[in-house]
Amino acid sequence: MKIKFLSFIASFFMVSFVITSCLDDDNNIEYSPDATIHAFELDTIGGYGVKYKFTIDQLSREIYNEDSLPVHADTIIDKILIKTLTTASGVVTMKDKSGNDSVLNINDSIDLRKELIIKVWSTEALAGISPNQTKEYKIKVNVHDYDPDSLRWKYMNKIDDQIVGEQKSIIFGSEVLTYSVVGTKLYAYKNSLTNFGSWEYKEIEGLPKGKLPTSIIAFQFNRSRTMLYATSNGDGKVYESADGEKWNESTMFGEGVELLLATLTNNDVSRICYIKKGADNQRYFYYQTNDVPKETLDKAENGGKVPSKFPTKNISYTVYKSSTNINSVLLVGDTETATLADDSKLETTIVWAYDGNKWVEFSTTSSVAYCPKYTQPSIIYYNDLVYIFGQDFSSIYVSNQGLFWKKANPKFSFPHRDWSKGGTPDPDVDPEFRGKTNYSMVLDPDTQNLWIIFSKGSASFEEEVEKEESTKATTTEPRTYEHDSEVWRGRLNQLWFDLANAKK
Repeated sequence: MKIKFLSFIASFFMVSFVITSCLDDDNNIEYSPDATIHAFELDTIGGYGVKYKFTIDQLSREIYNEDSLPVHADTIIDKILIKTLTTASGVVTMKDKSGNDSVLNINDSIDLRKELIIKVWSTEALAGISPNQTKEYKIKVNVHDYDPDSLRWKYMNKIDDQIVGEQKSIIFGSEVLTYSVVGTKLYAYKNSLTNFGSWEYKEIEGLPKGKLPTSIIAFQFNRSRTMLYATSNGDGKVYESADGEKWNESTMFGEGVELLLATLTNNDVSRICYIKKGADNQRYFYYQTNDVPKETLDKAENGGKVPSKFPTKNISYTVYKSSTNINSVLLVGDTETATLADDSKLETTIVWAYDGNKWVEFSTTSSVAYCPKYTQPSIIYYNDLVYIFGQDFSSIYVSNQGLFWKKANPKFSFPHRDWSKGGTPDPDVDPEFRGKTNYSMVLDPDTQNLWIIFSKGSASFEEEVEKEESTKATTTEPRTYEHDSEVWRGRLNQLWFDLANAKK
């Protein structure tokens, strides 16, 4: 960057002052005391084609951009032009390598990776009339520390190393409740989502002893508070609880309820959907609404019969707004019948959709746009996209509406470690999700935090690695490791930025 020495310009103003002081009063030149910056703008950020607006805070004398530049923009602003720098005097200086004030030449590029201090000189200060009529400004270019498109994970803590098997979790109010059978007893582990700390746990009362609920859903019938409702394997009953710890058999449902599926709200009317097994041993879709708590057979198609390919356990569902602007359910789970992709022996995960009228098989089995088979799949509607993942945690699949699928952007992924360096995973510094099985997942709608809770256990998977760098040939390597119970919180960086700006 070329800079001109201030002494020459200051001398010019001093000479000018001496000359004009000898002239008639009618010829006196008025020197401005204004030493403020009125406008500031950087050149277009190369590679992004964006002009960022800068704020000039005259009180703190700081110039900064409220909207941060992309995460890798520091490789661009190391040599960037200041396009606009407007002052009354037109004289702005910065310190040179020797510590002297030298005039800033905006026609040369400048390094703004670090904060830059500049000084604005009024013409009075340059003329020596009022040497203190100067102002210093700090220019700071804010750049994101994290890629907005990346899913950022944070290890929170253990839950309880006694949890070694299956588990189920649900958000109830501002808390997350995780259920698991330890030994012969069913426990609920509880933690606050707003003030995450240590886990509390209590033995459950009122649910079948030693059995993990097959489904748990929160629902509010009209003129009552929100309650938790649960089913247990094989007894056909629905249980209810006001706190998630003490349960009683519910009177809101008839006999034969096999599985609670989902809740859905449209036009201020909410419904709870579930499956009942009839006298003919056939499974049927039922629902109740919050304003009319009456069991209704959902017989829009096939007399309300549940298709053989419909999930039978480990239900996961999400609600999204369809193209017709109606809230709809997307649901997945483990099935007893395998579904193969067209012209392929590869198994698929089928998504089921429900808009309040009927349940339909929604996702494609096209061999070029299908979602692969996941055990204990989880589905979320997140940042206007639908995602599916499951046990093994090797990949995440994404869809616009839940119909056509592809592998998600590599930035939207789970923690995977570099096994070539040896050692074993450490959740604090070197985490690994792949190969883990027993888990539960919840999505906090207020903060958009995705919570994943793992049981203690053994994990194993096969990883494709380069066999020979020269030929790019690959082979598979087995990976095995032991892990404690782990609680993880993840969120898309872009959503973190948005919520931070909204002060949430």
